[in-house]
Amino acid sequence: MAFSLAGYGLLTWWVSAQVGGIREEWLYTMGHLTLAALLNVHLLYVARRQRLSFLACPPLALLVVSQVYYTINGIKYFSPILLYPQFDLSLGQQFAGAMAGGGVLFLCSLLLYRQRAPTRQAMLDWLRRYWPDLRRVVIGSVVGSLLCKVVLILLGYGSAYTATEYNEHAVRSYGDYFVLLGNDVFGALSLAFGTIYLCHPRVGRRRPLIYLLALAGVLLQVGYVLFYLKARMVVLLTAISLALAAETISRRRAERALQWLWLLLPPASLLGVQLTLMIGRVNVPQETGIRLAIGAVNRRADLTDFATAMLIQSHGTAHDATIIPMAVLNAIPRVVFPGKATIVQDVYSRILERKLDWPAGSTQEDLEADYLDTSFSNGVMAFGAVGFVVVPLAIVWLIQVLTHWLARTAHGAAYGVTLISLLIAASHIEGEWAAIPFIFRQAALIGVLAGAILTIGRMGRHVLLVSTAAPASSPLASAAPLPTS
Repeated sequence: MAFSLAGYGLLTWWVSAQVGGIREEWLYTMGHLTLAALLNVHLLYVARRQRLSFLACPPLALLVVSQVYYTINGIKYFSPILLYPQFDLSLGQQFAGAMAGGGVLFLCSLLLYRQRAPTRQAMLDWLRRYWPDLRRVVIGSVVGSLLCKVVLILLGYGSAYTATEYNEHAVRSYGDYFVLLGNDVFGALSLAFGTIYLCHPRVGRRRPLIYLLALAGVLLQVGYVLFYLKARMVVLLTAISLALAAETISRRRAERALQWLWLLLPPASLLGVQLTLMIGRVNVPQETGIRLAIGAVNRRADLTDFATAMLIQSHGTAHDATIIPMAVLNAIPRVVFPGKATIVQDVYSRILERKLDWPAGSTQEDLEADYLDTSFSNGVMAFGAVGFVVVPLAIVWLIQVLTHWLARTAHGAAYGVTLISLLIAASHIEGEWAAIPFIFRQAALIGVLAGAILTIGRMGRHVLLVSTAAPASSPLASAAPLPTS
């Protein structure tokens, strides 16, 4: 705790020296980072007391990612939200919203006191017993990820850096959605299970080819998302995945890795903005200074400013509970619900445009505005100020209920696979209301594909063993040796 505060104080002093920060800016920054440090320490304490597994406890992983965002966002007070001038928030209002958000995260962490499983020892026992199955998931997911990416290229889907006709936002046909979905799911599987395989101590004989395949799968997914889709959050999620996977070495190693992430990510995020300009991604002006760079970081790592601005600008009236059933209906696949396009309404844009007069929605060319939606802003859009508190708690509670059910009912290889599948989906905390039901749909899909890989892998191994083994009842095998002269 003291080491974190010393590091945050040094960062605050450096930024203030670079931009000539006023007293309010560094006071708010230190206040935010101090609360972040307290929340981080408390989360690790709860996880240790309940002996929860970082690798197999989805609500714990969700809070880890949320607090990574919250900690990174602590430097935002050195720059008002220049990228969203319609928010028009003062530093005091940003700070008040962040303190309220920190209080909600604390309440969410208290829910973990009711979480009894899965424990770290249960997860380590599963890895030890079903290590060959994990190996098969790694092989299958990497192969599937590579095949989907090759198919997308052959179909004409190009990089977001080029002026291609088709990309993940401009789809050629409905059938291509299945390839895009497979690419996302297999990529997530290869990243999650690949990091576990790379970090876990060796089990059995050496398999350097599998190790290299797991490493290639992780690098392929990171490189594809970072340099092909222009999405930087994969770097953050990879770092978090490696920290969680360090649990397979020791619990202390995982806790230390998370502590270093919380300490180093705020300055690293500033460096990341400058690096993205160097590699060609221009999402902020070329003449950006440190203040506007902080504004860009704030745009992609903020949890509460969007929600706070909606509450203040609309005096708590910018909400509509019908956004929830519309999100649930939108999550039903079009194959099952072909007429949903005529029923599902864009309540999200209606709230912003009619009640706040803010740009929202999208045209065929690009987005009109790309707000950072989180459970806090989703709560405000559904229920106003009450939703700011209730919806984040409800999401953590729902994921906790599913975790309890899976830990109690799943057996054998399905135990770890289903829990890790839910953890992968729960780690994505960004997205508007429509993304919340998709989290659970994606978790089910990831689990189904991982189970299919396990089944196919086991059947293939059985066929290989049967085809290469000598028949025990063969007449030649049982015949007496010929007499020799």
